[in-house]
Amino acid sequence: MRKLCVVLASTMLAGCFTEDVVESSVLGERSAGHVVICNYGWTLFGCVPIVCGNANADSWCPFTFFKDEIRPEYAHAKLFALAETRGTSVEDLHELGDNDVLFDAWYAPVPWIIVYKETNVSANLVK
Repeated sequence: MRKLCVVLASTMLAGCFTEDVVESSVLGERSAGHVVICNYGWTLFGCVPIVCGNANADSWCPFTFFKDEIRPEYAHAKLFALAETRGTSVEDLHELGDNDVLFDAWYAPVPWIIVYKETNVSANLVK
């Protein structure tokens, strides 16, 4: 039971890559959907990547270690690849944030040890 709790906790804290598509008639006749792509993870001292969400859909693991994929370029590449597979174009591209949140570890004198990073990209797909 203890091992299961450790695995679940590490999975929740590791990182996540999500790609959400909403298709609705409210978006208009030309719209093929609204897409939000998010990737988050953790870095050491703000520059050494520890873990982040895995953007590779073919992978068995939902996160990847020691890769810095928490950048808008990766989210944009996934967005345009999705638009290409659906035969649509991208409009109203918005970068919702490239956030760095700093955490003090046990109130150590170093103001940042582990940094949470998140990147969000939002766009409309148009026929």
